[in-house]
Amino acid sequence: MTDPVLAQLLAVALIVAIVALAVVVIPINRRGAPISARGGREDRGWYGFIYANPDDPNLFVPKRLGLGWTINFGHRRAWQAVFGLLAFIALSIVLGTLAGAHGRH
Repeated sequence: MTDPVLAQLLAVALIVAIVALAVVVIPINRRGAPISARGGREDRGWYGFIYANPDDPNLFVPKRLGLGWTINFGHRRAWQAVFGLLAFIALSIVLGTLAGAHGRH
């Protein structure tokens, strides 16, 4: 396989992974109650900057400080998402290394 083809395959795989994550995460988050319905931001479940509340049905929650979202490590699918992301990164590194080694010969 040539380098441009491998690069295109990795780009397509990344796009598919992002779309798949969005398809899975958006419905899961919509099942949970919004922050305003839960009485504002609670300190329950926060351990420093890590959020782990198994009673919260949302996989992603707004950060306690600053803008953006963080993962709810108490959610049953949180570790699947983390390990899936790590596996994707590892696979990308291995394929990129193999493609680089193949291109040098």
